[in-house]
Order: sequence, then structure tokens, then C-alpha cells
Amino acid sequence: MVSICSIYEEECFTTANEVVRLGGVIVFPTDTVYGVGGDPFNINVVSRVLHLKKRVSKPFPILVSRPEYAYKLIIKNDVIEDLARRYWPGSLTILAPARVDIPAIFGKSLVGVRVTGHPLLNKLIDMVGGYLIGTSANVTGMPASREIGDAIRYFGNGVDLYIDGGPTKDKPSTVVEVGTSYIRVLRSGLLDVNELKEYCGNKGLSYYE
Repeated sequence: MVSICSIYEEECFTTANEVVRLGGVIVFPTDTVYGVGGDPFNINVVSRVLHLKKRVSKPFPILVSRPEYAYKLIIKNDVIEDLARRYWPGSLTILAPARVDIPAIFGKSLVGVRVTGHPLLNKLIDMVGGYLIGTSANVTGMPASREIGDAIRYFGNGVDLYIDGGPTKDKPSTVVEVGTSYIRVLRSGLLDVNELKEYCGNKGLSYYE
């Protein structure tokens, strides 16, 4: 039998905190779609999430509760800081060079980071130390989960705790690689890429899709 709690109940935070800190895997609502994850620095957690999603070792994005936590993971620049001020909390994932070794990125040089626009999720992420693997709760190639039941059908008893937050949006975050002079859109999502294109024009940055 799967374990479920509601993100709107205080005891759910206590339970989720214990699960994550003990190396468990949780499913949770975000401001985009449902996510699945745990401690991005725990190799066993990373392996479990990889197995659940049935995918090869493609880097997982990291959700952070505050921008300063993101800056401990990435080599930031002025463009990144400006984007963070404009779009965080929100549906923009920023891909930048990693400054520390993180098991969740499988030795790759870039890591995606985001502060979500879901205040209760950010509260939970803060409780567990500021970081959480934040990949979409689905089997690779299948639609993202928009309700907790979707994720349960994908993962069943393979997840230690399901956190129900009701229906979510139908699109994931927009993912961009950010350099000192350019923005490259890697995935179009909830944040309108035309807004980013306009931003680049105003700032004299190159824009790529």
C-alpha cells in the first residue's frame, strides 16, 4: 500500500523531511507538474530515481529553496543573477556550469537549478537542507504527472512517500542554458520563450532555440 499525505497538512512536512533525510524518494507537487526526487547528493537516491524513470544517466535538475543555494552549485554570472531576480520563484530552470560534484548530474559539466513558484514546496525543500532532485514524475517518454494518481500509476510502491497537492499545470518548466553573452532555450515550457527572446534583445544578448 502506498504512503500518501497532503502538502496542506503540517504533519506531511515532518514525514517528508524524515523520508528525504533518511535517503528516501518522494513525489511532490510543483508550480508546473509533479516531480519525483530526493537528496541530490545521495548516490543511492539518484540511482533509485533513475530506475523509476527508466532512463539513462541524463542529469537531473535540482530544485532549491532560495537563490543563494543555487549559487553554491553553479558558477554564476551577471545574466544568471538578473534572470533569477526576474523569474525566481517561478518556472525557469537555469542551466550553468557546476562548481561542485553532484551525483545527480552524473559527472556532466552543467547543472540545472530552479526556485519553484510553489511556496509550500519551497518550505519543504528548505526543511530538507535546501536541495531536492526535481525531475518530472513520469517514466521517460510518457506524459508528466498532473495529479498524484498519475504518479502512483507510474511508480507504485517504488516511492516512499507521495505528497498530494491537487492538480498541477500541464507544462514543465522552461529550461535555458545561460552564458555571459547568450541564452539558449533547451526546452520550451510554462515560461513563454518569447519573453526570453525579448529580454535578450533588450540586453544585447544572443538568443538561440
